[in-house]
Amino acid sequence: MDVPEGHLDVPEGHLDVLEGRSDVLEERSDVLEERSDVLEERSGPLGTRCYGAGRGVEYLERRLRGAMITHVYVSNFGSIGAGLELTLGALTALVGPTGSGKGCLLDAVRFLTECANGALEQAAARRSGGALQRTRGDAALTTLGVAVSRTEGHGFWLVQLAAGEREGETRVKSETAAWWQRSALTRLVKPGLRDVFDAGSDPPEVSFDRLKGSPKGFSRKDKGRSGTLAYRGVAPIAVSGARLVLPLLSDGPLTPMLDELRRAVVYSLAPRTLRMPQKISASRRLRASGDNWGSVLRALERERWKDPFLAGLSRVTGDIDGARAVSSGGLLVPELRHGVDAVGRERWRPAAEEPDAALRLAAMVTALSQEPPLVLAGFEHPEAGVDRDALPALLEYLRGASAQRHVLLTTESPALLDLLPPETLYAVELRDGATRASPADEPQRRALREQLSTQEGQRPSNTGAAPPGLAPGNS
Repeated sequence: MDVPEGHLDVPEGHLDVLEGRSDVLEERSDVLEERSDVLEERSGPLGTRCYGAGRGVEYLERRLRGAMITHVYVSNFGSIGAGLELTLGALTALVGPTGSGKGCLLDAVRFLTECANGALEQAAARRSGGALQRTRGDAALTTLGVAVSRTEGHGFWLVQLAAGEREGETRVKSETAAWWQRSALTRLVKPGLRDVFDAGSDPPEVSFDRLKGSPKGFSRKDKGRSGTLAYRGVAPIAVSGARLVLPLLSDGPLTPMLDELRRAVVYSLAPRTLRMPQKISASRRLRASGDNWGSVLRALERERWKDPFLAGLSRVTGDIDGARAVSSGGLLVPELRHGVDAVGRERWRPAAEEPDAALRLAAMVTALSQEPPLVLAGFEHPEAGVDRDALPALLEYLRGASAQRHVLLTTESPALLDLLPPETLYAVELRDGATRASPADEPQRRALREQLSTQEGQRPSNTGAAPPGLAPGNS
């Protein structure tokens, strides 16, 4: 049987190649017309949420020359119920009380980045009995999606996951990925993921606005049997419900999108990890856990980003102006410098003697100083333990860092809430047992501040204390 150009029918794996298949992508400009045109100045909610009121088209065009993760979609993951979408700006703050699900939202982004690096099995195992295994309705699958834009084009990746037959097993029920070259678009498209993917549809519906030419990508649905994906420009790949396809595409038309997803990191910088002597690592990019921080600092003298790092470190901590790692018993011990004493001797202090807040801030500044910059860097409670008077400097640093990459953070600090620009805020709450998140208007902001202030006043000490539940996904 002749196979249409650009399409290989694989019944076992239910894989549809989208290259040259405009029929797979139903054009629905009526849905996206009001939401997607970011190159025209809009006063609607999407423009305000994503970039903030008062920011002009010129600023948008500058941002769009680089890479951006524009949307994140989460459904039935942890405390998150059906259909929660985030539109990311340069700086996005998830604000809500303890237990509202801020950390769960951040963990959903973390899970996607881990999957993009080919670690579905490990990422799912770390959440066994948690975000992916909680009891749901029979038809409620975990759905995760992300939209990416960069200079060369625009695309998205959407997956549905379900518990497998074996204990702790996770199966890929469906996966869709598509990429449009910039030259193939009459204008930049920003899809709202709720519009392009309905968790109950079969197969997933995909919608883009004003296409000029067809995308490249694939759509697959697991039917319990293995198959093979093979189409022009990509070597044949064995496909089954136990693995995601996109991370396997090391070279091909979807590589630009995969590259950007792999440059997103959600950090979990536990002071215990940063304080302990660490094994020497060849990696000079700070890992999500910070367990190679000593190796990163050891190479600092050879890094082009050393001076900006030290300037940022001094700016957010006030008195720390140096960092290094010294060797001890075959391990690396991070140290921070607190200026010099009266006779000019450097005052170096090992990480074991530093307070939690200083270690977290120093590691965070490390992550935000490294080159090339990440596409997205996420942090849970970056203000934890920081003196109230130092919060303006911290926020100003984060806003400056967001000029080169997305910064996504969570907080339950009323003092930091007072400082955050309105366009950066998502109010997060637990309502009827499910996490909800929405842009915060002024009345919501006032109500949220009152709620956070009450919570803060009920703690044994509200001066420099870190909020409880700093484990990933617990806030």
